[in-house]
This record gives sequence, C-alpha cells and structure tokens, in this order.
Amino acid sequence: MTRTLIQHAHILSMDPDVGDFDDADILIEDGRIAAVAPKLSVADAEVIDGRGRIVTPGLVNAHIHTWEYQLRGIGSDWVGSRDYHANMHQNLATRYGVRDVYLGNLLGSLNQMRNGTTTIVDWCHILRDAEMTDVAIDALEESGIRAVFARGTVKPPERPGEVPYHKKPFPREEIHRLRTGRLASDDRLVTLAMAILGPDWGEYEVAAHDIRLAREYGLINSAHTYGRKGKRVVEDGYPRLAKEGLLGPDHNIGHGNCFDEQELKIVLDAGCTITATNLTEMLNYEQPAMLGRLIRHGAMPSLGTDCDPYFNSSMLAVTRHAFLHQRELDNRSLWHAGQWPAKTQHSTLTRDALYWATMGGAKAFGLDKKTGSITPGKQADLVMFDCRGMNIFPALPGGNAAHIVVMYAETSDIENVLVAGEFVKRNGKLTFNEQRLAALQQELLASRMRMFEEGQFVSRPVQRGPQPEEFFI
Repeated sequence: MTRTLIQHAHILSMDPDVGDFDDADILIEDGRIAAVAPKLSVADAEVIDGRGRIVTPGLVNAHIHTWEYQLRGIGSDWVGSRDYHANMHQNLATRYGVRDVYLGNLLGSLNQMRNGTTTIVDWCHILRDAEMTDVAIDALEESGIRAVFARGTVKPPERPGEVPYHKKPFPREEIHRLRTGRLASDDRLVTLAMAILGPDWGEYEVAAHDIRLAREYGLINSAHTYGRKGKRVVEDGYPRLAKEGLLGPDHNIGHGNCFDEQELKIVLDAGCTITATNLTEMLNYEQPAMLGRLIRHGAMPSLGTDCDPYFNSSMLAVTRHAFLHQRELDNRSLWHAGQWPAKTQHSTLTRDALYWATMGGAKAFGLDKKTGSITPGKQADLVMFDCRGMNIFPALPGGNAAHIVVMYAETSDIENVLVAGEFVKRNGKLTFNEQRLAALQQELLASRMRMFEEGQFVSRPVQRGPQPEEFFI
C-alpha cells in the first residue's frame, strides 16, 4: 500500500459533512482519500508539507474542445458563431489528421493539469473515423488526466451529392466498438460519453436517435444548445424531446443562454444539466451565461473553458469570471429593483463559484462519487496552492480561503496537482518528461503552421463567415 500524507494544510473540502480546516491533514492510500482530520498519525507515508498552502479538490472542466489547443490565439476579432464556424469547422478542422488530433489532445490535457484541472469533459467533435478516435483517447491516457471522452462528430462544409452533417445520426458502430471494448468500464480514468448534435444542430430524428443510442449503452449525452429562436434546426426540439421522455439527468446542455423561461423549466424539470462556458458567452452571446438563472430554479451550474482559439483555457480564469459575471448581474438587478445597496449578503459568493468548478462539473457528468470534493473514499484529485508567493501573500492568515483561490490564485501559485493520488504537477512543474514535452511542442507548432498554410488562413484581417441570415445556425 502506498501512502501520502499532506500535513498542516488549509483544506477546502467542498463537502459539508467533512467541513473545512485551517490546519489539518489529508491521508491518501492507494490513490484514494483515506482520512481528512487534524493531527493524523501515520507510519510509512510520504509526507508533504501543507503549511502556507490551501488544498482544494481538483477543478472539473465540464466542456472543452481539447483538440483545438494548437489553434490558440486566432479568434481575437471573430464575431460569434458565424466566424468561428467559418474558420474552424468549415476550414481548419478539415485540415486535421490523426497526428494533429493526438498532439492537440495531449498538450491540451497537460495544460489543463498545469492549470489545476484534474478532470475534463473532452467534447471531441473533430473525429472522422475510428483511427482519429483512438489517438484522441491515447493522448488523454498518456497525459494522466481524468477525462470523460465525449466522442463527437465533425461538421464539414456541405458538398453537392453528400448528406449534410445535420442529417446524419451518430455512428452506432463507433459507440458499440468503444463501449464493448476499450471504454467498456466506468471504473477508469478515461470514460465514455456522447457529444451529439441535439435539436439545435441536427434534425429532430437525428437528435432522438442519438439520445436513444446513448441510453442503450448507458452513456451521458451532451449537446451544444445555442437556443436563439429562429436559428435552431428544430424550433421546438427540446419540448418535443421532453414529451417523448428523451430528456433526463443523462442529457447535458452546453450553453443554453437563449432558452426562454418556459424552455428552461422544461429541460430542468426533466433533470437535464447545463454547463456554462461563461468566457465564450461573455465574448459572443447576446444573453448572459447560464448561472444565476439555474440557481433560481434550484439547479447546479457547471463550468467549462470551451474554445482555446479565444482565450487561455484556465479553469481558474473561468471560475473567477463566472463569479464576477454573476455578481455584476446581481448588482444590476438589485439596483433596478430599488434595493441598492444590498441590505443582506449577496446571493452569489466566491465559494459558490468554486463549488460550480468542482462538484458542479462532477455532478453533471456522474463523477461525484469519484471526485469533486475532498471526501474519504473518493479518488485523490487534489490541487495545492502555495500562498506564500506575492500573488497571494499575506492573504491566507485570516483571509477567506475560497475567496483567495477564486480571486487571487494564478497558475504560478499551483504547487502540486494530484490525479488519483499520482502527482501530475509537483513543485510547480509538470511531472511529464521535459524532453518529450519540448519535442511535442515543436511538432505541434509545425502542425499549426501546416494547417494555416493548407487553409490559406491568416488571423488578420479576420476571415469572415457568411452573414447571419446566410449561415445555417
């Protein structure tokens, strides 16, 4: 049995039954949390000094297109989905080969762990065939991250004589191959889900087929749902799916900003979860991120970073902005209601945002029995923040620990990251082989430049997509 003992740490467990501690220990045995308490006495354990550190559960990135990693920084002046789809799905995504998918997923996953994320939902909609699928999984496994591999499908340009993507049901043979083979078990670091078109992006019969297929194989399915009326493939898609009993806790919705109150109530009453990618939504959407509206309905938000071409996919940044975005909306609501300044504590706190970024994501994808909190029996997915550096010092003694993590901490303050008890970042550095990482970075850079050349892509001036009335959605 291998034992690791983190001593004298400030612990934010995110579990009300465990509680928080100003000075306590965490015992890890064979990758699982064995005990959380002050002054644990353990023989034959590797001891990690937790003094001056805050320990939290690993962050859960509930929506990321990891394959886009090598296309970072190109979306600076894009306008909404119009330019994103023109440049990505209609152009650069078509240039990806098998090795490109592998490189994006591997380096993208390593970057997530460097930033304190221990679990990702890899919404992988670049996959044209089984070979691409397998290398995407290879990369996740090699990185050491915990991942829900949401196997998706491509959205290529429409060509004469070909069936357009929005009419294509999910390939049954691929789900059968994965679910009866490599990803048959849910008791592993990389597990399977389905990234489906849903009724905003696919025809109704396609959406219904895909959800039924996911249920047949016991999988969570997730759909992008922009929700703007007049731009959906199926205008009444979600109400129809609800009437047929096809919605439930096994259906996750990405975005959903433009749902009206009746539509939102329908999907939440059915038990669906909704993941906010608030940075994308602040950048490109006409409606606020789906945070406060979920809370008012008694639902739990989860958070995701979404698209690397727009911004650094750090869950610390997403969590901070989620809190600030919702606090701004709350402040404005109070002002318009004549209740400013607030007479009582605000309804949204930094601790809430940290919960969305940990347990919120874990619950959305059925991982809350494994991760999301520092609870005995769960996997030891942990982040240790060193609060002695200038970013944070001297906030920790007497400061609110959750507020410190959300509002002060940066990647440079993350000292250690553990996934299932294994160090993936230690003493501020990834444990991944440095020489191999350097070689992979050079290969990924060559991949990026080759795709730019093949796609005749330049980031400035911006390559515009069709105007909104011409664009499919």
